[in-house]
Amino acid sequence: MSNSEALCSLAMLKVSIDSGGDYLEYLRPYVIEILTNDPPERVTDATVAEKLLNFCGLEIPTRTVQIVLQRLVKDGYLTKQNGIFLPKGELPISDLSAARANAARHISLIVNELIGFASSSSERTLTEDVATECLVNFLSQFSIPCLRSYLRGTTLPNISSSSSWQVSLVGQFVGEIQSQPNLFESFIMLMQGHMLANALLCPDLNSVSDSYNDVVFYFDTPLLIQLLGLEGEQEEQAIKEIVKLVQKLKGSICYFSHTYDELVTSVKISAEFIESARGRGTIVNEARKSGKSKSDLILIGSQAAEILDGYGVTSVATPSYGKENHKFEIAEEVFSAALADEIDYQNPRAKEYDIRSVRSIYVLRRGTAPRSIEKAKAVLVTSNTSFSKAAFEYGKNVEMSREVSTVITDFSLANTAWLKAPQGAPALPKKEVLAFAYAAARPTKSFWDKVLTEADRLEVKGTISARDHQLLRSSYSVQAELMKLTLGEESALTEESIRQTLARVTDEIRHEALQQQGVINNKLNEASSTIESLRGEVDSVKEKIFWACEKQADTEAKILSISIWSAQLLIAGFGLFTVSQGSKWAWLYVVVAGISGAIRLAGTRWDIKPLKAGPAYRSWRQDSLYSKRLTELGLK
Repeated sequence: MSNSEALCSLAMLKVSIDSGGDYLEYLRPYVIEILTNDPPERVTDATVAEKLLNFCGLEIPTRTVQIVLQRLVKDGYLTKQNGIFLPKGELPISDLSAARANAARHISLIVNELIGFASSSSERTLTEDVATECLVNFLSQFSIPCLRSYLRGTTLPNISSSSSWQVSLVGQFVGEIQSQPNLFESFIMLMQGHMLANALLCPDLNSVSDSYNDVVFYFDTPLLIQLLGLEGEQEEQAIKEIVKLVQKLKGSICYFSHTYDELVTSVKISAEFIESARGRGTIVNEARKSGKSKSDLILIGSQAAEILDGYGVTSVATPSYGKENHKFEIAEEVFSAALADEIDYQNPRAKEYDIRSVRSIYVLRRGTAPRSIEKAKAVLVTSNTSFSKAAFEYGKNVEMSREVSTVITDFSLANTAWLKAPQGAPALPKKEVLAFAYAAARPTKSFWDKVLTEADRLEVKGTISARDHQLLRSSYSVQAELMKLTLGEESALTEESIRQTLARVTDEIRHEALQQQGVINNKLNEASSTIESLRGEVDSVKEKIFWACEKQADTEAKILSISIWSAQLLIAGFGLFTVSQGSKWAWLYVVVAGISGAIRLAGTRWDIKPLKAGPAYRSWRQDSLYSKRLTELGLK
């Protein structure tokens, strides 16, 4: 098994994205291929899962494999005796060689381009194996942690030598290839395949609701900051896409009143430091980059509630600490200790806000023990993986959060929502990749602290001028160039790397030849923007078609259900009428209608799906309408 096999498998999974249907069926061709060409000595879910790891490089939970094997038993291809699956008939033909060869070409193109980028941008020489490892490491960041229904965080194999520089390198690479549509689409194919593969981590995915009717998602402060556009355009576009999709799936997104207080305070403090040499932080840096002034930030802070309300994200009063809520409270001191193990808070108030948010979720769940996100009543969404991990570990010992943590990451929400309607949000994987790549290219706090310390030392030493020192502190170009050269590694930050970065940037300022290059780049960007705009229009058309088909199918399903109920009432009414006429068949009509109605009520009350004619018809009709409309428009 190699990392390249894993990437090929992700690229192959992507071709299933438009087919709809059951996600677990995506695994069937792989299992059949193994049973046909390289079966284990004893065919069990565990041995087949091990073969899958060797064959396609993905770690699939045994429970998922077991479901696929049981389906082959049901279809008459296998039989099960004493826990062993035995062949019963000839397996269907499954030849993945053509798809694998096509996927391998995409992977080879991306790997070779990444090797060239690393050499020219960061002066690093990568082997194909290391370049492939970098890609797997980057994609592994898009996992679904802290959800017990997802048996692993990702299907990708663990990387023994995982390093942050690899994530930073691929993040910069993604930003670079946006102007190369074919290469960029090949990379997005991997992301879509990875998000689809995450569906295989949840064997019960098909049994959960296809909407978020019964849950409210509460955003924490960093996500609200992104929604206000204060962390850059890429993050803003990604979080807006999540909001839109969740709302399309009938979910609600809110924020607590104490979260709003923290938001406004963060924006105001950042506004005070935007013109100061000591000003730092994501809001300050992005404001400087985009040309926002102190007054701009103050205005955004004062209008935050109205802006968020425009996106359908509303405020909810933080639950009180009254007696009626005491039995739902958490042990705040214990949870505080759990947070301390995961997060080094620079601001104690931020920790207090996080504790208050988690405590509020427990109160809103009011003693329930949900088994899925869709039935959780309330879930806090954060961009801080460490925060979600701390809440998950604490919640293992609390019944209300044992199965569904009180806190999930924004990507967990994005991925699980996207799996419900991938055709309804075709641009989401792309926007998630761009947002993460943009964030990965930012220096960490500890790295930038070291840069400024070194800059102070070099100015005192006379190695760099006061102007160079100012460039290091405030120039986005210097920051980006230094990240390219060092990939955010503190060990690579030396006097030589700083001087080399300054030399690169000042050379760019001085040479008129680079100005011409800028003109060329602008034209390329305009062309790329035009292509992206056209692609966005196609995605928008597909999205509108999907939701229109969903609406039509839903309407038809309701009409069908009403018609069935009406027919039952007519039969019952006719039966009662014939009773009065003395017909010997009269009570038979009444009994048949009563039994039929009871069956339908049972299907509705206990979610027995085969008995729910309406939902079954809606799902079939929606897929049929969507496929037909795409075919008519040549977009299939």
